[in-house]
Amino acid sequence: MFGYVVPDKPNMFMKDYYLYKAFYCGICKTIGHSTHSQLMRLTTNYDITFLNVLYHSLFDKDIELNDEVCILNPVKKKSIVKDDELTKDIIDVNTILMHYKCVDDIIDDKSSSKALVDKVVLRKSYRKAKEKFPNIDKAFEDGYNRLREYEKKNEGSIDKVSDAFAKMMYVVGKELFKEKFNVHLGNLMYSIGKWIYIIDAIDDIDKDYKEKKYNMFLQGYVYKDKETFLKDKKEELSFALEGCYQTMLDSFDNIKVEKYEGILTNILWYGIKKSIKEILEGRREECKKIRI
Repeated sequence: MFGYVVPDKPNMFMKDYYLYKAFYCGICKTIGHSTHSQLMRLTTNYDITFLNVLYHSLFDKDIELNDEVCILNPVKKKSIVKDDELTKDIIDVNTILMHYKCVDDIIDDKSSSKALVDKVVLRKSYRKAKEKFPNIDKAFEDGYNRLREYEKKNEGSIDKVSDAFAKMMYVVGKELFKEKFNVHLGNLMYSIGKWIYIIDAIDDIDKDYKEKKYNMFLQGYVYKDKETFLKDKKEELSFALEGCYQTMLDSFDNIKVEKYEGILTNILWYGIKKSIKEILEGRREECKKIRI
């Protein structure tokens, strides 16, 4: 459920792209420093990078850059955003989400690998994150419980099912942004959460069908293959995704952005649109996620 909130590199100023890369690598480095777990660094993703940029922007937080080597490239140095408390907050939120995603997979698939990941990689960091953000933890616990109830009922309503994840992200925004939080930021966080859930369900439709997993789009629909599904459901899928997209843009237009506007604008105006186009045209395999 990650990797959809990406920048559109061809339409991004190079200064913004390199700064975005520094934010991304900064999260990875901070995870290694703050959790003392190199494996935890694998949880770095594009969606929390966007959230981290937005977080720093709305709190008008200046960043410091360091040139450091990377575990994937130990020779060439690259710019990274240095550790700060805002980035650590974002990592804690991501840890809580990863924990509940693992728990959900363990319940659904009896996944021993996810159980091991949760116990060995996440558990210690999750406990600390839960203490720091108990309301976010409760929101994810309730949200995933609600999703499992929908699965049991084979719920086919897009709005009902996606609302569960959207409300989780709404609470994330409310708890993180505190006094900065308002109706527009709430709508932005909610619509991003809803959009992520919907686009992920579309992207995974073929895999879910073959593995006999729940997917809201499979309810009441005779599935043949992904190409046919995208053709049959084109209008419905486009309406759902474009509706969320437009809400994001309208909300963002009413939010006072203090810093890093170029990155945020590129992701919301172009990156989101690009992800929608790739998914609806079935080009996910050919059009890989942007790699940092």
